[in-house]
Amino acid sequence: MCRILGCVASEPSSIRHELLEAENPMIRQSQEHDSGWGMAVYEHADGGEPRLVRFPEAAYADGDFERTTAMRGRIFNVHVRRATIGGLTMENTHPFCLGDYSFSHNGTILRFSTLLDDGVRTPIGNTDSEHFFNFLMQDLDPGDVAGSLRRAVRAVIERSPFSGVNFLFSEGERLYAYRLGIFELHWLARSGQLFVASERITGEAWHSVQDDVLLTLDPHDIEEPHAERLVGDEWVARADIRKFVEGTELRGAARGSFAAERAARLAASAE
Repeated sequence: MCRILGCVASEPSSIRHELLEAENPMIRQSQEHDSGWGMAVYEHADGGEPRLVRFPEAAYADGDFERTTAMRGRIFNVHVRRATIGGLTMENTHPFCLGDYSFSHNGTILRFSTLLDDGVRTPIGNTDSEHFFNFLMQDLDPGDVAGSLRRAVRAVIERSPFSGVNFLFSEGERLYAYRLGIFELHWLARSGQLFVASERITGEAWHSVQDDVLLTLDPHDIEEPHAERLVGDEWVARADIRKFVEGTELRGAARGSFAAERAARLAASAE
């Protein structure tokens, strides 16, 4: 379980308000989701690698979080983690990046080892989320990002129970946001900016995203995101969506130890 926040902007801008000062800023959410945080910030919206900052400490207790809120960009991919699989290490901290691409995930994929097909890049850490990202990247078609996301989500549905496959994904030109599972997702249009977030950050009129909806947020067209169904009703009906309660009462280092042990146990059971 984690929280994600994405933004695209018509001009380079800051999201300091949403991170620190709003009615429900990310720094407040990190008191519950206290297993690390990170941001991928694209200065421009014409491709290119993002500036990536990641720390395995809780955002509310980490002075680096406030210092980085001054970063400006056209596309933001922000994550505060609540570890369920994988310990509190830099390697397990979102967003995960490969070249121009960044990925943040909200949810738990129980049988994540089944995504390690031949040719899939071996994860650096041991989270289910990085396994999912590497699976997606193995056959990503830059000319058909939605189709690539569809194939990856369908593979998760086929292979594993999960609580959620909510995610943010960017190739440096657009931001893609998807919801499927027990966790919410919302979007907001504001002059010059489009936002998407796990929780409503401000008191403005946020719109709720329905299950199996993929939003495409384009910094060159910020009136509203493009919305489309991704996998379809038949695949949603096949999904084994569960609420995992094991370890939910834990915080801080105890939660990290639990998530590290769980990752090792699940990996061993797949061998």
